[in-house]
Amino acid sequence: MTKKQNIFSRFWTWIKNISFWKKALLLLLVVAVCVGLFMWKGKSTKTTSSQKYTTVPVRKADMKESVASSGSLAPLSTTKVGALVSGEILKIYVDYNTVVKKGDLMAIIDPTQIQAAYDQAEASLSTAKEDLATSKMSYDLAKANYNRYKSLYEKDYVAKTDFEQYELSYINAKSSLNSAESRIVQAQASLDRAKKDLDNTRIVSPIDGIVLTKQVSEGQSLTSGFSTPELFILAQDMTKMQIEAKVSETDVVKIKAGQKAEFTLGGYPSEKFHGVVRQVRTNYSGSSQTSTTSAAYNYVVVIDVDNSENKFMPGMIATIDIQTKDKKDVLVVKNEALRFSPSFNKEKFEKTGVWVLDENKNPKRVDVTIGIIDNRNTEILSGDLKEGQEVIVSEEGVTTGNVPEFHRPMRRR
Repeated sequence: MTKKQNIFSRFWTWIKNISFWKKALLLLLVVAVCVGLFMWKGKSTKTTSSQKYTTVPVRKADMKESVASSGSLAPLSTTKVGALVSGEILKIYVDYNTVVKKGDLMAIIDPTQIQAAYDQAEASLSTAKEDLATSKMSYDLAKANYNRYKSLYEKDYVAKTDFEQYELSYINAKSSLNSAESRIVQAQASLDRAKKDLDNTRIVSPIDGIVLTKQVSEGQSLTSGFSTPELFILAQDMTKMQIEAKVSETDVVKIKAGQKAEFTLGGYPSEKFHGVVRQVRTNYSGSSQTSTTSAAYNYVVVIDVDNSENKFMPGMIATIDIQTKDKKDVLVVKNEALRFSPSFNKEKFEKTGVWVLDENKNPKRVDVTIGIIDNRNTEILSGDLKEGQEVIVSEEGVTTGNVPEFHRPMRRR
């Protein structure tokens, strides 16, 4: 007999020899141990009501949905001032930020050569006028002789050859007169053009505004050919500005004219400013579709901004939130509630949900449909939740860490 069999035999003999009450007590002890082991095992695999959870109430609040973007501040309209003639810049009368009125002198281009061309055109016109007067006198005389000899020829008082000679003189005089008149027109056009060029040596402001840029200096030579040299850029009204924000194709469909926008500037980190969407432009920019990536386009959204306090300068970069939705008194939960999952849960869910405590104080999952998401709260569009009901946001002794993708609330597009 083995040692193991000997021990079992002795234990069985002892059991048979003890009293009935000892046997019953031993049986109860064995049952209690089994129940304890079963409960211990169940507790190790599933959290019961003894586990502590932190909850927050479902409540109602105002929610806003916004589209984030950025863009630079610019005047509503700018005007480029260029040079229409070539020459050297003799004098500049304005600088950056100079306020000008329409017609104010901004710069002068050396008029020497253009003045000479004007004087020559003026002299050519004077000569053409003298030629016209001479041609007119010759024409009048030729016309009188032609009429007289025509009358005599019709009465057979002069020979045909004599009449034809005066007729030819009349025709030549008329042609000379027409040529003289044409030269007058050409000379006048040359003079007008020279006068215009002479006037263009004086660069004047075409509008009331302020000088934004100055791209020339005194002594610089300009060559006006196929393109017009740009001298200055003027802003018509700096009290009204705009932001041209770039918005992705997935977000631009949410934006409409008249929506409010809030923006911040690096120069004023503690202040928030406001504007209004004026236009959503249909032109776009971006990368074309390839074999590995899909096309991604950006659209321009124009936002009107009030600058009556003269705080803004062109080129400042604005960080913008365009408010696309504004809802009042809607049902919301903390964002942490949508990220929470109990430590015992290993299941993956296709739908978004939150966890609540059932009547036994155990976690129970509730599927929900979400709407607007901001930095703190998420709107609940549908689901078995009521105002004031408690939802779980954390579990004692458990670090949330990274929540699996299936359990994160997804922003609605």
